[in-house]
Amino acid sequence: MITREILREIADFQANNADAITFYYQPVTPQDHSHRQETILVKDLVKENMRRSERSGKNGTVRADLERILTLAERLHGNQGRAKAIFACGAQNYWREIDFPTRAVPFTKLSMNSRFHLAPLSAALGESLQKTCVCLVDRSRARFFLLEGQRISEAEGFVDELSRPRTDGFEGYNAGHVERKLDNEAVSHFKRVAEKLLERYTGDCCDKVLIGCRDELWPAIEKQLHPYVKQRLIGQFLIDPAITSPEEVRQHAVQAVRNSRELHRANVLGEVLDEARANNRGALGLRRVLRAMEQGEVQVLLLASDLAAEGVECTNCGHIDIRMVHQCAVCGQQTRVIEDLPETLIGKALRSGIEVMHIPASDDFRKAGNIGALLRFRADRSVGGKLA
Repeated sequence: MITREILREIADFQANNADAITFYYQPVTPQDHSHRQETILVKDLVKENMRRSERSGKNGTVRADLERILTLAERLHGNQGRAKAIFACGAQNYWREIDFPTRAVPFTKLSMNSRFHLAPLSAALGESLQKTCVCLVDRSRARFFLLEGQRISEAEGFVDELSRPRTDGFEGYNAGHVERKLDNEAVSHFKRVAEKLLERYTGDCCDKVLIGCRDELWPAIEKQLHPYVKQRLIGQFLIDPAITSPEEVRQHAVQAVRNSRELHRANVLGEVLDEARANNRGALGLRRVLRAMEQGEVQVLLLASDLAAEGVECTNCGHIDIRMVHQCAVCGQQTRVIEDLPETLIGKALRSGIEVMHIPASDDFRKAGNIGALLRFRADRSVGGKLA
C-alpha cells in the first residue's frame, strides 16, 4: 500500500554513486502458464544493467541487488494482475517493495540512477492513496464498505427495524398515521446513517464518500448529510443494499471514483488554463513552470503523459535550465545534463510537497506546452516581489 510518507521517503532518497535501482513490473497475459516471457524479459533487463554497472566500476552491492530482483521476479508469476515496484540501493542498505493494483506502469522496466524513477509511482498515487467510504442505505438497513485502490472490505453496519402495525384500523382509518410513523422512523434511520458517515470522515477513515440507494430515497438521505460529508460526496448510485454482493459494490465504487477523478482533473486543467490566460494563478509552458517551482509558487504540477524534454541541472545549487549550458546562470558552477526533465520535476515536486497531476492527451494542453501549474500565489505580486 502506498502512503504519502513512503512516497516522500522514496523521493528524498539519493545515492552517492548513481546506484539507486528502480524496477517496475507490469504483468501481462501470458501465452502459456509458465510465464516464461515475463521471466526472460526480466533476465534480459537485469543482465543488461549488470554489464552496464561492471563497465562503470560499480561495487558488488549493485550486482547483489540485481540478483535479488531477478530471484523475486521468477516467483511473481503474474502477481495476481498487480503491478509491482522495487526501489533498492545496497550501498545504503535500502530496499522497498510496493504493490499497486493499477496499470500505471506501461511496461516492465529497470533503471539505475542517483535517484529513484518516480513517474509511474506518482501516476498511481491518487488511486492507491484515496480511501472511499461506500454506504448502502435503504429505509432500515445500512452497510458500510471501504474502497482502497481497487480493494474493498465491508465494515460493520446496522439495521433499524421499522414497526409493523397489525392493522390500519377500522376501514383503514389509521393508515395515514401508520405511514407517517414509518416515514419518521426512516428519517431517524437516515440521521443515524449520516452520523456514522460524519464519524468516519472526522476520524480520517475515508477521503471520499459514495452512497448507494434507491433513487426515491436519495432526497431524504441527502437532506440529513452533514456539510462536511457533502463536500466529500462523489456521487450516488442505484443499488439494493439487501442483496448486493461486495464485488458488485466494488465495481460500482471503482467506476464512480474513476469518474470523479477524471472530472476533478478536467476542472483543475480548466482552472489552470483560465488563470494563465488571465495572467493570474496559472502557469503554462516549461520555462514559466520551472520559474514558478524555484520561487515556491506551485500548488499543483500538471504534466502530460507524453511530455518529453531535456535540460541541465546545477551540481551546486540545483537550478534547472532548459538551455544546454555548461555553467549555472545563478551561481556559475558546473551543470549536468538531464535527459528526462519531467522525471526530475516530479521528484522535486514530491520532495517539496507539491501535488503532481498526470493529464491525459489533450489538444488544449498540448498547445500550452504539455506542462502547467496551479499556483498558490504570484511572487511578483507580493510586497517583496514588487519591491524587488
